[in-house]
Order: sequence, then structure tokens, then C-alpha cells
Amino acid sequence: MNAQELVAKVKHLPPVPTAALRLISLLDKADTENNDIVQAIRFDNVLTAKLLRACNSPYFGFSEPVSSVDQAVLVLGHQQILHIVLTLAFGSTMAVSLPAYAVESSELWQHSLTTAMAAEVVANGGLEINVETSVAFTAGLLHDIGKLVMGQAIDAPLLAAIRGRIAEERLSWVAAERDILGTDHAEVGAHLLKSWNLPEEVVEAVRNHHRPVLAPRPLLSAVVHVANWAAHVAGPVAAENVMAASVDERVVVELGITAEKMDQMHIEIRNSSESVGQFMAMA
Repeated sequence: MNAQELVAKVKHLPPVPTAALRLISLLDKADTENNDIVQAIRFDNVLTAKLLRACNSPYFGFSEPVSSVDQAVLVLGHQQILHIVLTLAFGSTMAVSLPAYAVESSELWQHSLTTAMAAEVVANGGLEINVETSVAFTAGLLHDIGKLVMGQAIDAPLLAAIRGRIAEERLSWVAAERDILGTDHAEVGAHLLKSWNLPEEVVEAVRNHHRPVLAPRPLLSAVVHVANWAAHVAGPVAAENVMAASVDERVVVELGITAEKMDQMHIEIRNSSESVGQFMAMA
């Protein structure tokens, strides 16, 4: 069974707003202007209404109301608009329980948001990699989206086989997925995002976040790998097993993460994770 076959088996994934997918592609380009972002969002009436409601929430605390997409982009900037739009676009999709992964409702969404914010911190940490923080946020947010597919596509016998392999050989969940299915949730997520025409940089990061690419140079998957680990450490949601919450020391070395930088990133990630609940409420 391959990733394409697993994605094809799923019939009930909620649609993602085209405006959100277009926005992701825009922010992957260095020359994106405010008007480009406005045009990507403004013709989606539902998303526009949700965006303006979020902009006028107590979280931002503006003294004057934000009354248009143009104004929202102007006062918040590209990065914050991306945060809000992706939160609105994917919140209801990812805030679901996944019994196969022993994940309660909203836990996957909380972990995904924490990873997204952690990816921004890692990307902005002066490391041996040049990554746009908006792209890092997007990849962190979507890194586990393949679990939504797997949660629907894996039947009871396959689930029992995966759990049996974990118990017998002390494999990580992702390793047991590959062993039993021939693929894993990271590969499945990457295939789904590729079918949505998301930037290859994001697809790569999702595909390889458990096996980050380091040669000939570290790619975005290395950033998301560290962010995923940091989110498990910082967040209240337990990893599906202890091996999921480990970091590859080779990644730490290749990215140039010193002990001092690691401590500073932990502080920033913990501070960022405090706002996760407020972002979850927007969706």
C-alpha cells in the first residue's frame, strides 16, 4: 500500500479554502505585496468574515475596528495574516479525535499549532539554514496532516498489526507504520499537500520531518524535525510513544544549535505556546 492509495481511500476530509492554499503559495515568494494577499482572500466571503472577526477579537485589542481585508493586511502584516488565515482554514479540519493515535479531540490541532510556532522560532534562530519564517510556520502547522488520512484509512486489523509491532520490537509509531503499510503518515501527508499544489519546500518538510534531509545541505524538514520535538517537550500533549519525542542529534549539529541556542529556543517556544489556546479559539 502506498501513500497515493491511502489518500484515495479517504472520502471525508473537509475541503480547505482555495484562498488559504493560494496564500501559502504567495508567501513562498519574496516579492509578494499586500495587494496580492488581499486579492487572494477577499473573494472568499466566509474566510473574509472569519478573518475580520478574528482581527476584532480581544486578542489583538485594536482601539479602532478593522473593517476590510486591506486594512487587516496593512495593520497586521503578512506573517500575522498567514497565522490567522491558516488557523481559520485548518482549525475545524484538524481539531478531531484520532483513536488510532490515541489522540483526543483538539490535541492534534494544539500540537500542530505549537509546532508551527516552534518552527518559526527555530527558523529565526540564526542557524545554519536560510528559511522564511512564514514557510516554516506553514510546514510546522501541516506536518502531521497525514494522520487525518491514516485515521480514516487504517482498518482495525492493520491498526492491531502496527500496535503489535511497536510492542514486540519497541519501534516508533512512524517506523511501525512503514513496516506494516510500506508508507507512513509523513509520506501520506506530503502526497496530500502535493495534490493541493502547495510549494515543494513545504511538501518536503512534511514528508521528511521524521527523517530530515541534511545533505548536501539541511532542508526545511530539519527545522520541522526540531520544532516537532520541541513542541512535544513544551506542550501538554504526550507523544504517541517515547521515541516520537526524541531529536536526532545529527540535526542539532548540522543546524549549529549550541546548548545556549537550545536553551534560548526553549524559552521562546514556551512563550509562544502560551498563545496557542487563543489561536485555537479563533477557529
